[in-house]
Amino acid sequence: MPDITPLDARFLVLERLGLGLADLAQNSDLLARASVRNPWFTPEFSVDALTAWSQALRAESLDQWKPPWPKDLGPSRRVGIVGAGNLPLVALHDVLCAYLAGHEIWFKASSDDPVLTSAVLDGLRSLDPDARIFLAERLNGVDALIATGGDQAVAHFDQYFSHIPRILRGARTSAAVVPADATDAELEALADDIFRYFGRGCRSVTHLAVERGLDVQRLFASWMRWAHLASHARYGSNYDYHRALFMLNREPFLENNWVVLREHGTLKPPLSVLHYSQHDSAAQAESWLDAQADQLQTVVGRGRTPFGQSQFPALWDYADGVDTPAFLVGLGQ
Repeated sequence: MPDITPLDARFLVLERLGLGLADLAQNSDLLARASVRNPWFTPEFSVDALTAWSQALRAESLDQWKPPWPKDLGPSRRVGIVGAGNLPLVALHDVLCAYLAGHEIWFKASSDDPVLTSAVLDGLRSLDPDARIFLAERLNGVDALIATGGDQAVAHFDQYFSHIPRILRGARTSAAVVPADATDAELEALADDIFRYFGRGCRSVTHLAVERGLDVQRLFASWMRWAHLASHARYGSNYDYHRALFMLNREPFLENNWVVLREHGTLKPPLSVLHYSQHDSAAQAESWLDAQADQLQTVVGRGRTPFGQSQFPALWDYADGVDTPAFLVGLGQ
């Protein structure tokens, strides 16, 4: 039997971590603390995130992800990672990539996501006491940086860390191509892409490129199982505000008492608002979105990201199309 490499050992740790995340999804105290710290992290959505990661770290997924990683990794570097806080565990992929690459990790958690992320990192360190993962408030002295944030934050990081290798990710969103003959099952699945995590993620569908002939009322019908979002104080306040604003400005829109549907060409509307555009064919809708690919994380549709799967990227679906492992492995060469 060949000797197990450090990379092999880390992959085995991640498999065990996936099992631990399933247990964390049952920890009601942890879920409650995360929700108190950040009301957007409802127990429902924290469970979704933990469960999704538990599934992503199954042995078969890790086996598929493993071949592109080189067997012989270079020397370790100190990598700073700045986590975003719009979704639960949104920075975990970057941390796991840096861990697999054998680097020392200095992680600056978002003030909106300190509870869940800390619990997962504690679990990782308990499985691998040699893992060098530290929580940090400042990232002075790092050899490389991965950071995600708004456009102003990204511009600041780009200037402040201009002397080191870096991956900087700004604000993106996602869209869907909806054919006129979309099935009820496709529309039901699309509702998950739109409303899971309140639509706050870069993989949340915020614009529908619709083929003419689609009955808009079918969309509203497919959304009804997400109507409970209206009872969330922050989401409900956003809906009330934007509905009143559009009425005051006499802008045409449709609504169902908890989401506003507005025909508009921009890809990223305010929270609780969904934009749509009409096109003569699904192919035309795809072409229109392809022309704006630099603003999009993914496009949901037939032959694209499957309906209902936008929030469940594979381990090798890298944010903004940037190969994170290749960047990290390259630091040691």
